[in-house]
Amino acid sequence: MWYTLGMRKTRIDFDIPLVFMKEGKAFVAFSPALDLYEHGDSYKDVLDAFRRKLTIFLSELVKMGTLEKVLFDCGWTKIKNRLIPPQIIDRKIESVHLAV
Repeated sequence: MWYTLGMRKTRIDFDIPLVFMKEGKAFVAFSPALDLYEHGDSYKDVLDAFRRKLTIFLSELVKMGTLEKVLFDCGWTKIKNRLIPPQIIDRKIESVHLAV
């Protein structure tokens, strides 16, 4: 991603884990590393919409000078000048039984 900061460009590269779900007929994209959600009518729609939202979100953080602070608040780390999201260590479906 490229961001314009005044007269210079800054390139920011990192990998963002995404989870895709289907809720009825809607598709949902979720990034646990940023706590961002988006929805769409198809997988392609939701991916395109998420990319647009992500670009706006990150661009605003860069403009405000708060990118690293927000990412660190979300559990990110910085190793050798590279921003690293929190790792997803497991994925599973948990059965819940309630006595009501």
